[in-house]
Amino acid sequence: MLSYHTRRLVYASVALLVIYTTVQIFRPPKLIDLQDREAQLKQISKMIQSGANNKLWRGGQACRHPRLEVNSSEIMKFIKPQGPLQCSEEKDWVQMIGGTAKITQAARDRYGDIECSFTDITRTDDFYTRTGITTTTHTEFNLEASDFVRVRCISESGKKWSSILAGVRNDQDVWDRTGWQQLPPTALGINVLMFGFDSLSRNTFIRKLPRSYSFLRDHLAAHVLQGYNIVGDGTPQALIPILTGKTELELPDTRKRMGDKAAFVNVYPFIWNQFAKSGYVTAYLEDTPSNGIWTYRLKGFDNQPTDHYMRTFFLEAESDLKKHKPYCIGSLPRHKIMLDYAKDVFMVYKDRPKFVFGFHGEISHDNYNLVGAADQDLLEWLQWFNNTGHLNNTLLIIMSDHGHRFAEIRNTQQGKLEERLPWFSFVLPPWMAQTHPRAVAN
Repeated sequence: MLSYHTRRLVYASVALLVIYTTVQIFRPPKLIDLQDREAQLKQISKMIQSGANNKLWRGGQACRHPRLEVNSSEIMKFIKPQGPLQCSEEKDWVQMIGGTAKITQAARDRYGDIECSFTDITRTDDFYTRTGITTTTHTEFNLEASDFVRVRCISESGKKWSSILAGVRNDQDVWDRTGWQQLPPTALGINVLMFGFDSLSRNTFIRKLPRSYSFLRDHLAAHVLQGYNIVGDGTPQALIPILTGKTELELPDTRKRMGDKAAFVNVYPFIWNQFAKSGYVTAYLEDTPSNGIWTYRLKGFDNQPTDHYMRTFFLEAESDLKKHKPYCIGSLPRHKIMLDYAKDVFMVYKDRPKFVFGFHGEISHDNYNLVGAADQDLLEWLQWFNNTGHLNNTLLIIMSDHGHRFAEIRNTQQGKLEERLPWFSFVLPPWMAQTHPRAVAN
């Protein structure tokens, strides 16, 4: 039997444990979070200061990155050939070009007269869509109320076809609000087009997208960042600093778990807001709405963040994906639908300044090799922008957020390093080398 003093000690210890646990449970979450965020910021600041090299020579690099072989045997055993995606063999009956959906001649030749009904899909919020009016035609349909429509077609023989389509309507309000004349006199006067793939290290891009890489390097003289490394774990931690100039800890709290105390992500100072104020058309493209960048852990957008916003399309399409072949909608790969949407913005607003940010995750996030299926489509996309002359006045950025974090390759030493070294490249308008040589050389 325990002695009297021992029992008192045990009782006191249990009482203290109960009190401590109760305090922690009922302690206001906002207070806990505020203290945690402040502590993290102080710790980060301390680490930066302690890691600073005051003796670093001018133009030197404090962090020397390892030279990682692209064809390292440690990595290449994971690399497998990847052909194009096998989407529906029957071509879509309706093709979207810019803001016009046209019943194809090929479908007419095969099935005769075709009647199609187009139903507008509009945004309610970041989690719900709603349907608008339905218009029936035998020829073509111009987008007016929305960029996205459900289409249902029937031929004279009774054969049916249906899908969901994305294009870019010519929004008169946007057209009236934008224009090159609104830019300040010191502005470069260029468009900005950023397109990223989730989970692509620099070496992975070279291995799995070789044709696109060669075109970027040899034909577009792309500046590929050799020493670019991530500043945090995960996609938001990578993109928030790029798009706002701040880390998540420095911004208002938008995490879902904070409930009503969390702000919507609109509170962030996104760079596209600055472009909009300067007369730019803005567009944001993102797929995989079920684990979206701003909605998986964060609260998402209250008001639509940009003039054209592709989340609505993928949100509406999500319930239909089982009807289509993997990574496809009808006869088109889903990554190509997103690439085409960016092209449509440039076609519809050809004479307006544009800021477009697109980020595709589905084809690259969970599979190391699958992104190779996008190589030809990405190459043709790059060629289109080059051949149409858009790159003469467009800053093109092809990028990623980080390397693969969960694939088997991550278990290797080189895979661990590549996860920290994502792909990031710039294609500058050719004339900038003459007008701004110092900036180009930087």
